[in-house]
Amino acid sequence: METRYAFELSGEHPTIPRSEALSLLAITSSGYRVVYEGERYLVVEAGDLDLPPSLARLGARMAMTHRIIEVTAEAEPTLEGIAEAAAELDLPDRSYRVRAKRLGEAPLASDEVERKVGSVLWRRGYRADLAEPEIEIRAIITADRVFLGREVARSDRTGFRDRRPHKKPFFHPGTMLPKLARALVNLSGVREGERLLDPFSGTGGFLVEAGLMDVRGIGVDVQEEIVRGAVSNLEGLDCTLIVGDAMRLPLKDESVEAAVSDAPYGRSALIQAGSRDELLTGSLAELRRVLVPGRRMVFVDDRPVGGAIEEAGFEVLEVHKERVHRSLTRHIFVSR
Repeated sequence: METRYAFELSGEHPTIPRSEALSLLAITSSGYRVVYEGERYLVVEAGDLDLPPSLARLGARMAMTHRIIEVTAEAEPTLEGIAEAAAELDLPDRSYRVRAKRLGEAPLASDEVERKVGSVLWRRGYRADLAEPEIEIRAIITADRVFLGREVARSDRTGFRDRRPHKKPFFHPGTMLPKLARALVNLSGVREGERLLDPFSGTGGFLVEAGLMDVRGIGVDVQEEIVRGAVSNLEGLDCTLIVGDAMRLPLKDESVEAAVSDAPYGRSALIQAGSRDELLTGSLAELRRVLVPGRRMVFVDDRPVGGAIEEAGFEVLEVHKERVHRSLTRHIFVSR
């Protein structure tokens, strides 16, 4: 029987966290099936995630999933149901801490669930340790169900804060935040050891996140001074930076397994093509040429350019929107 896993999703974006979780499952598991989903959570049955190093890989990559729980008990959202579920938990003889997350209009408060589960485990003889527990028991409380089990992965939120653009050696205005950049790299479906191209690489935000996941980065940018600056951001990572034109990429046909691109826009963008439309058409044609057939590209623009993407020979799989400020909304196209 396949194991159930509950993904506690970030509330930072309405659609990207779910898509990122499913992309990572496709990369790391032999197959999965969604069994429950709702506001800020996703429960799946997945194969092979319990085999090393699948869960470790997934946990190290995820950006917009806060935690993953291996679900070992489920209950109706009542204290009686919680007590019955806690009595069924099969735990190793290690110290524990109970933490709960209430989502949406769930009828139970987090502290109620924590106290109830903790009291049942204490009566069963388990040792609580709130400061330095050996395992963390986690409950996700929804309006219809409570999922209870052992936390098996969590995102590195401190790392994302430490990599904010202004803290890097080289900074340029308009750079995407690392958590979103990581999520978009994951949406590309790229695997460790494969090549990911950013044809408008700028300060290297996508390439940093890719490199930290053992992906081989290739960055192209038309501005030589930007490329020189980006080198300092990518120190120690497997990445090649090239001064070049996105409309004439110095790469062989079908030579990269994934691409992520944040096209130039806004006042700070330098566009050396004749027009933005010419740059869009030319760069999409080149991305179509260098991408391995059947693989994914994530293309970001401040305009709804899905028609141009399809005309270039891609199939648009998903569209996400991110409002940056009043005059800028990013349109994010996941394409194959």
